[in-house]
Amino acid sequence: MHSIWTIFKKEWDRVIKDKRLILTVMILPGLMIFLIYSFMGSALQSMEDNLPSQVALVNPPQSFLELLEGDAYTNWTIETIQGSEIQSYKEQIDQGDWQYIINFPSSFEVDIMLLGKPMAQIYYNQNEMASSVIYQSMQSVLYLYHQQWVQNRYGDTTIFELDTQSIELDEGKQQGQMMSLLLPMLTIMFLFSGAMAIGPESIAGEKERNTIATLLVTPVKRSHIAIGKVLSLSVLSLLSALSSFIGIITSLPKLMQSSDIDMSIYSIADYAQILLLLFSTVFVIVGIIAIVSAYAKNLKEAGTLIMPFYIITILVGLSSMLGSGANTNVLAYLIPIYNTVQSLTAILTFEANTWLYVLISVLANIGYLILFISILRVMFQNEKIMFAK
Repeated sequence: MHSIWTIFKKEWDRVIKDKRLILTVMILPGLMIFLIYSFMGSALQSMEDNLPSQVALVNPPQSFLELLEGDAYTNWTIETIQGSEIQSYKEQIDQGDWQYIINFPSSFEVDIMLLGKPMAQIYYNQNEMASSVIYQSMQSVLYLYHQQWVQNRYGDTTIFELDTQSIELDEGKQQGQMMSLLLPMLTIMFLFSGAMAIGPESIAGEKERNTIATLLVTPVKRSHIAIGKVLSLSVLSLLSALSSFIGIITSLPKLMQSSDIDMSIYSIADYAQILLLLFSTVFVIVGIIAIVSAYAKNLKEAGTLIMPFYIITILVGLSSMLGSGANTNVLAYLIPIYNTVQSLTAILTFEANTWLYVLISVLANIGYLILFISILRVMFQNEKIMFAK
């Protein structure tokens, strides 16, 4: 145990006592993520605010025009045109010089009364961002207008609705689903990049400098060398990943252009599960990087060999965007990396079996850690691998 601690401390001191490494591994990841994502969110918001909003209306009912006098539409350019001008405005939309036309038939309000829904003709350019944004906004306006019109006439907005059922909106669940699209992928990506920043230097770097030979001839068991290196790199990588994770969390409101994101919807137990997942996943990632680094002849080769694993990890992280919640098959949580992505999704979306998923994932990751350390120990005992040039 003392020899493992000695190796652990050696690797820890190598990073902690180097101010440049502390800056690049511990501080810069979170800071850069916060600054970049905040800037992206502000830029997207500014771009959307500055998009032209030009709407042409044909035969608009007076009540509809009154609805457009609200504060949300004060920056819009709204023109009432004749039916003979429609073709001219369509050509402008095709060229990107205008955004939207809505042609109300003269019997529009009668259609609402008889058919229960607006029958206006809409024209926009879905290839233009400004036109698509106006289209989405006007869909909401038309729906609101329909509801108000029916309520004013009949006193009941449900008069034309069929027998439908609805579930009360859970804002916490909705926010969790939104976060589960991004956080699992980003977290896994930064876990791997943090480990990749310091892992190859620990083994491939020592091989390149020929210092690994001195370490291997000491009376320390090579299995202890493997355990000490993996543990120290895991802790350092976790600190780097936590820096990135904090940067992600603090910049999410800006990135998603929302000030309503509230991280307090998650309990201390939820954060404890996330931390447990991150730590166990770091073991797997560091184990992979350590094995590849031990096989490589130098740092350059190690970086080249690790890159395919990094790309695969990112692709696995994307699985959180492809499904509708966490995978319910417990066997899926035996798959490394994928189990972490799905467990994070379960935590963020308040799945009922979250603890089971996390427990299986953590135990599986520990099993992979034991396997990787065993492989690394065998590699350390192979002189051809450790002293390859």
